[in-house]
Amino acid sequence: MLKRCLAWFQIMISLNRKASLIVLAVNCAVFITWMVCHPHTPYHEGQQRPLWTNDHDIWTNDIKATESMSAEEIYRYLHWTNSTSCQLAVDFGFFIINYNGVAAPDGHKAVCLDQPISPVFNNCLVYSFGINNQWSFDEAMSQFGCQVYSFDPSMNVGNHDRSQRIHFYKIGLDGENRMHPTTGWKMKTASSIYQMLTSRHGATTLIDVLKMDIEFSEWDAIPQMLQSGFLADKVKQLAVEIHFKPDDPLETFRHRIQILRRLEATNHDQAGGYVRFSSRPNPWLNRPLRVFGYRKGYIGLELAWYNSKYYSSVVNDRPPGTQTSSGSN
Repeated sequence: MLKRCLAWFQIMISLNRKASLIVLAVNCAVFITWMVCHPHTPYHEGQQRPLWTNDHDIWTNDIKATESMSAEEIYRYLHWTNSTSCQLAVDFGFFIINYNGVAAPDGHKAVCLDQPISPVFNNCLVYSFGINNQWSFDEAMSQFGCQVYSFDPSMNVGNHDRSQRIHFYKIGLDGENRMHPTTGWKMKTASSIYQMLTSRHGATTLIDVLKMDIEFSEWDAIPQMLQSGFLADKVKQLAVEIHFKPDDPLETFRHRIQILRRLEATNHDQAGGYVRFSSRPNPWLNRPLRVFGYRKGYIGLELAWYNSKYYSSVVNDRPPGTQTSSGSN
């Protein structure tokens, strides 16, 4: 504003001084009045700011104890993308759904292609938990040259090879080896499944991408994978759709957020050391939430991380005793 007034003054100084000053004063008054009456805001008048925004995509994992976090702080944490941690995040596999007036892609997962965290073309290994007859991600990873092991106990098919690179098992992922108490499905831990498949992909092969869309079982599977060291030692990237229920109390949210913060922590023995690089909501799962006084929020979000242990900008070379995928059938 000051610069504009000075510019007018310089233009008018060569003219009649008294007239120039009058014109200058009038123009400055008009400009100031316009600025006061038309302030710039990022939201239209009457538009409610989303509950989880805070003007910056910044989060410090140790900023506040989980048990003290409010619902708004929890959702700000969930929507934190940390997208600058991966230079080249690419979606693998999607199809378009038009449901309840919302048309958007579905079935895709974010994969970081930064070196050396990226899967190696024609020499990579993927575990995909939760298929529901939607094969777009698995097929996209197989086209990248990965050996893909797909798991879903709910599909009415047995173990089979869908193609030379996609191998299906009627097994569910869980926090323990058991038969599911209500469905009777065969459930196993990630460590047990990996051990079962060592004859196919080797005993030291790293999983380049482990994908989960397993409808709440992630909250049992992830803690077990952290405690056993499976995520730290065997997995380079993790892509998960996390789930909540509209009537979940704040204590349930806090408990599940603590699981994610432990996955991302780096300051204690059982920390995951995983770095988030993507977060986005499921557009079809926007519901009135009890913790927000039944204002709307997302009960399904797609999150993706990479293991800092295998990223050269964080640590040095691959740990001894590991190898890339063998690509065996």
